[in-house]
Amino acid sequence: MYFLLGICLVFAFLLTLNLFASISASVIWRALSKKAKNLSSRKQEQIIFALRTLPVGAALIFVLGFLLPAYLLFEPHASGEVVSLKLAVISLVSLFGIGIALFRVFRTWLATRKLLADWLKHSQQIALENVNIPVYRMNHPFPVIAVVGMLRPRLFVAEQIFDSLSPDEFRAAIAHEYGHLTAHDNFKRAFLRVCRDMLIFPFGRELDRAWVNNIEAAADEYAASTGGNSMALDLAEALIKVARIVPANTSPAMPLGSFMIGSNDGDLKRRIRRLLELSDDKNVAGKMSGLSSRYSVWLCLGVVFAAVVLLASNKSLLFAIHNVSENVVAILQ
Repeated sequence: MYFLLGICLVFAFLLTLNLFASISASVIWRALSKKAKNLSSRKQEQIIFALRTLPVGAALIFVLGFLLPAYLLFEPHASGEVVSLKLAVISLVSLFGIGIALFRVFRTWLATRKLLADWLKHSQQIALENVNIPVYRMNHPFPVIAVVGMLRPRLFVAEQIFDSLSPDEFRAAIAHEYGHLTAHDNFKRAFLRVCRDMLIFPFGRELDRAWVNNIEAAADEYAASTGGNSMALDLAEALIKVARIVPANTSPAMPLGSFMIGSNDGDLKRRIRRLLELSDDKNVAGKMSGLSSRYSVWLCLGVVFAAVVLLASNKSLLFAIHNVSENVVAILQ
């Protein structure tokens, strides 16, 4: 019963903390969203990504870094406590959510792998100037310009794109995809899918939609930052041209890919307006520079890790956490 009780507590706290933190994250974003519009799309995307992943991260840190060590240190093997029906149900719901998340991620990976194999069969590798990842020219009914893959990214470009865009517009479209590459958006997309599915409950969908919209606008800003006003205008023209050749009632089929254009007309209009604003900004390159910083992310992670290690070594804190878990068990009896 000692180990079963500990396992149930771990899963119960994972679900409960994740649930409350997810609700809090959604409330925080609603309060910040209007003010955040003054920030760049990449900054907004980073804030949303942090809010969306914080619940799972915080729950895992608390459970693995504090609750579990506290239980192992202070819970007697013969405490007489049993796993109540309420605690068992909460634990099973949490375990079910984790299982669903793993299953859906595996299914998405499998579907992406199958579609990627199909795309490779109907494409041929080409060389593009200043592009250092594999590029494939493909036959596809949708005007695809997409980066697919996390560890070994590939760029796929549909035949009709070469015929529809001018050289400058094509360079702007490629720069947009490089915006996704430099920000590791495909990895973030997969990680967000795990965070969403683990919770089961439909909290955070507003954050998910806002994140998707902002990563496209952020990739547009990246293109503008590399090529300045002219590239911002070229990308706006490319978006309009590609939108005109999108077949009716179709959308990209790759689950884990970053596409230059999807099927959301409202978001497309917003992106074009933003690009036109950037094309008129004389200091667009200066304002958009430094939109992402790997060093700041690793610094924050290092600080969090050091803080967790420092706090987890405090036996008084662990004892207090164990008392909280004891009260939870007593309430659920």
